Amino acid sequence: MRPWVRRSFRNRIFVTMLLAALLPMLLCGVLLMRLQIVRSEEHLTRDAQSQLADLRAALDNLGSACSQAAGELAASTVVHSALRRGGGDSRTLYQVLFRCAQPLAEYVRFDVYDRDGFCRYTTAGGLPDEFLDPDWGVLRAAREAEGVVLRSGAEGGLTAARAVRNYAGTALGYILITAEQSGLDRLFSGLYPAASEVLLLDSRWRPVYYSRPSQMDSAAGVLRSQLLAGEPLSGGGYRFFVLAHEDTGSTLVLQQPRAFTDTVLEAIYLTGALMGTLCLLLSLLAAWILSRYLSEPVQQLDQAMGEVERGRLDVRLEADRSDELGRLAVRFNRMAEEYRANLDRSVQRQKELNETRIRMMQAQLDPHFLYNTLDTMKWLGVGHQVPQVAQLATDLAVILRASISGPEIVTLERELELIERYVDIQSIRFEDRFTCEIDVPERYQSCRVPKLCLQPLVENAIVHGAADREEGYVKLWAGEEDGELLLFVSDNGPGIPEDVLERLNSLNKELPGGHLGLFNVDSIIRLHYGERYGLAAWNQPEGGCCVGLRLPIQREEKADAESSDC
Repeated sequence: MRPWVRRSFRNRIFVTMLLAALLPMLLCGVLLMRLQIVRSEEHLTRDAQSQLADLRAALDNLGSACSQAAGELAASTVVHSALRRGGGDSRTLYQVLFRCAQPLAEYVRFDVYDRDGFCRYTTAGGLPDEFLDPDWGVLRAAREAEGVVLRSGAEGGLTAARAVRNYAGTALGYILITAEQSGLDRLFSGLYPAASEVLLLDSRWRPVYYSRPSQMDSAAGVLRSQLLAGEPLSGGGYRFFVLAHEDTGSTLVLQQPRAFTDTVLEAIYLTGALMGTLCLLLSLLAAWILSRYLSEPVQQLDQAMGEVERGRLDVRLEADRSDELGRLAVRFNRMAEEYRANLDRSVQRQKELNETRIRMMQAQLDPHFLYNTLDTMKWLGVGHQVPQVAQLATDLAVILRASISGPEIVTLERELELIERYVDIQSIRFEDRFTCEIDVPERYQSCRVPKLCLQPLVENAIVHGAADREEGYVKLWAGEEDGELLLFVSDNGPGIPEDVLERLNSLNKELPGGHLGLFNVDSIIRLHYGERYGLAAWNQPEGGCCVGLRLPIQREEKADAESSDC
């Protein structure tokens, strides 16, 4: 395929439509034209063969009738008597002669010659003056033959001769039957079209009859030379059909005008070329219009996508079509709108993440004095034998160090260790008025979770729930649903007010008063994993509330865990 075609969708449509419209039309036109010519020539060939068969049948019938008439005359006693005595009743002989010649009088002439070659009787208007040598030509051939012999005339036509013999077999005279040009014209009349010509050649391929007498010698000479050379008969504007007669050796040639002469063929080809040119122009116009109609929406889509790549997200296409291209424009507009909304959401999420990081960095500003203070509190507790103070300082130091250092994503096992230290601190604070149960199967402890995501949930359960009870109870457990990790923290406290629950479970979360930690945990999870994940809270029918976290299951490899511990 040409490069200029490959580079453009419109050019491909144009070339395809042009070929699809033009090639079948041209092929059909050429095939139909050629088929019409071939069928016309086949039809004319069948007609010519039928006409040749009719001409041959006419010649055969004439020959049979002439042979029968010559036999009757040769056997007639009247003819014998007249030729033997050199005279006789000529009136009686003429009656016999005309009776035999009457059916054929339209086509042939009957002559009776004596043994010396002089014509004594004839069906013509008068006796011919010519003398035929009985030792030469047709008379000699008749004397030496038993039946009728056939020869061509000196100036055309056919001559049949038969000897009249006595009982001893001696020739008394001869019966000559001559078919001249005019007689053969009448014989062949109506057996072939007027536009065709008929040529009859004898056994030596000499012309005997030609339907156009003035050109007989020239036409016969050309055809005879072609036949002798073994070449196909040809002539300007004509086709030739040949039929040989095996009994007499004669040859019939039918000269038929061609169905389409060179001039006619030139006119047909010229008309076909003009029609092909017109079809080409019409196909070009139709292909150009159709390719433009089909490719214009594609070009507009290509330009619009280029604008989107350059950052213009407000580009829209006119969806004024109901076909596939119209639906493609609608989907492009929807995609651009969705892309713009996603970009806005990404910018907003990045902004929130940046703000969170700023708050975290602010919280990490110079925390060393806190470590030193906690370390001093620890040793004062040990020195004054107050183990609770030492334990509080140790646990708080571990939690503080974990909150301001290390990776943001830790294993659930590490997160549960921090929860245990936090529970120890709260147990000392609330004088063991609650118990905390942690029920997390080992298969989930390698899952990766955001750091300190459970501490606000446990803190909310203790401070707002279990701490107000004489026997408070907090439970932390894990589960799995549809390939996602579920973490739950429940208590047996008074539950969460309905307005706070509504804000916690709302998609557009507002900052819930008194539950800042829960809000931050939900925000961190959604920023890390998407809107599908996050926090949900509900009050339990038997009392207390339950807060759940939905996270994707992401397990940490052992090598990563070991390196992080180091």
